[in-house]
Amino acid sequence: MTKSTKPLKVDPRSFDSFAGDYDRFAGMCDPLGEWLAGLELSGGRALDAGCGSGRHAFALAAGYDEVVAVDLSAPLIEVARMRRPHERVRYDIASLTDVHDAAGFDLVLSMTTLHHVDDLPAALVHLKSQVRPGGRIILVDNTADRPTPARRAYVIGAVRELREDLRRLSARDAWWLYRFRTGSAWLDHLMSDRYLSRSQYRRRYGRVFPGAEFTDLDFATAMRWTRPKD
Repeated sequence: MTKSTKPLKVDPRSFDSFAGDYDRFAGMCDPLGEWLAGLELSGGRALDAGCGSGRHAFALAAGYDEVVAVDLSAPLIEVARMRRPHERVRYDIASLTDVHDAAGFDLVLSMTTLHHVDDLPAALVHLKSQVRPGGRIILVDNTADRPTPARRAYVIGAVRELREDLRRLSARDAWWLYRFRTGSAWLDHLMSDRYLSRSQYRRRYGRVFPGAEFTDLDFATAMRWTRPKD
């Protein structure tokens, strides 16, 4: 048998092929992380559903006794374990719908992950089931007027952001960030995304979480909901 030289097809939705670069990118521009830090969250147990390379899970460990962080991407979990180990954080390779914890969580968090799931209503119901009575759930995801913005829109955005990046970062980091944002791996990933509009987000999430609070966050929408105590 001869060995094929045809390159393997990479799922553009996956972060596996550029996990390390994605972690560097996210560390350079994380406005959602800044918003999350401003909430000053604390409690007993927290779940980070779709934790990526562990930036938010690591931050939650400052206020929670135990943090369970899950992601489907083995390379991202490897990055998290290597770069952000913490005695109160457990990183697991798993889908967010595979988390079945009878003890429940005081906080269930998911940041810019839910647009990747195939069955959003089922995922929302499942995450809701993991919240303890009196606990909170915070779901943040990208929203846009079009389900998939045009590729050129992201390239134009990268050009506009370069000027500000040169002000706040070193020239070397700013140019790296620009090349990442305009690179084929990242753009192919973005072209595989499907977003809800803000109004769609509020309707679909509000059906599962009646009375939830919604906040617009630039390119994303956040939802906060507290489970009533029994």
